[in-house]
Amino acid sequence: MATAGQMRAISGILQIIGLLVVLVAGYWIWYANWGPNPNDRIGTSIAPMLPAPFRDWGCGKLNQRFGGESPTVCSPVAADAAPPAPGAPDGSGRL
Repeated sequence: MATAGQMRAISGILQIIGLLVVLVAGYWIWYANWGPNPNDRIGTSIAPMLPAPFRDWGCGKLNQRFGGESPTVCSPVAADAAPPAPGAPDGSGRL
């Protein structure tokens, strides 16, 4: 059984994680709906980490707002591309 101090520590950690989730989701919503730049550095960094439905919704909004200028993370090729396996050759002849 966890002590009261341990429960407070766990609760604090969970609150911080929850706050981070809310901040990241809030930034993505702002960026998709009102962000002035389709290639916003933070927004394009967040996109690949999002669950597919949330990313697809935001990319749809960005495509509506910016048309052909939507970020490359929203392109179908970027969504289907998997990151290379560690140690896999990248086509440059180096490992």
